[in-house]
Amino acid sequence: FRGALWGPGFAQPSVPGGARAGVGMLLPLPYIQETLGDEATILFQSFSWSFAASCVLLVLWRGLIAPVVAANRSADDLVFLTNSVVSLFPALTAPFLAVQALWELPISDHATALAAAPTPLALRAVGLSCGYMAYDTVFCLAHKQVRHPLLLGHHLLSILFFPYATLRHRALLVVLFFVCTEVTNIGQHVRIILLKLGHERSRLYLVNGVAWAVSFFVVRILPSPYLFYKMADCSYAAFSRADFVVAWATMPIPFVLNSFWFYLLASGVLRFLRTPPIDALLSSENQQQQQQQDKEASEEEQRHRAID
Repeated sequence: FRGALWGPGFAQPSVPGGARAGVGMLLPLPYIQETLGDEATILFQSFSWSFAASCVLLVLWRGLIAPVVAANRSADDLVFLTNSVVSLFPALTAPFLAVQALWELPISDHATALAAAPTPLALRAVGLSCGYMAYDTVFCLAHKQVRHPLLLGHHLLSILFFPYATLRHRALLVVLFFVCTEVTNIGQHVRIILLKLGHERSRLYLVNGVAWAVSFFVVRILPSPYLFYKMADCSYAAFSRADFVVAWATMPIPFVLNSFWFYLLASGVLRFLRTPPIDALLSSENQQQQQQQDKEASEEEQRHRAID
């Protein structure tokens, strides 16, 4: 198995001693570590914890939180709310690990940038991201409201090729960039939560939508030319022919998806900004707040009169 994973002529990758000790302490099945190797063990462990954490969040939300904050929502709304609440977990964790892991790569060295070995931090970032996507794939298959072929394809390709590329030391730079871009999902899922809780006319909904569009452009679109430059100019000398074909068959896909999603996002924001007018939206919100304050003042005055 080890030879099949790393291929002929590839030595089993090693991990620093401290990380190896941590793996042995956290994984109670030493034979798994012996069979897969330290790098695969760390990645698989992070994958498993991420999947389990997502399931725990699902249970906590549906059992304790949703009955309080979303008791009057429809069944469809609850599905979207559940999906978005759990999805905030990887968006708030994996990208920040991936950013730190990127700083540990020899990005400026074009001879080794695409063949660099992963650090424990990179392994955990990739494992965490893939573990969540495995959970979300199951959730989407179980709920037709959020089931979409494009999303399922994205998840399945990531679950298959992110670990492959990471453990083979192939294009880890690109994989970590893709994990970093998941930070923009914060704005996406906050928007859905606000929408399904009935706050689509609020100032917060407007501000979040604009911030989401800006962050999507800055994080996913703006760095793309630089990543393409790296993909085209860096050395592939360490790649086998199969590695090279797999890399160039899969690396462009997320960039295409990001461009398509940004088009949809920008179109939606422009539509929202045009109808209804922003001034009318904010005026309506201020008017509602003023009416609420007047109502509370009136009730307070009535209470005082009753006392008198």
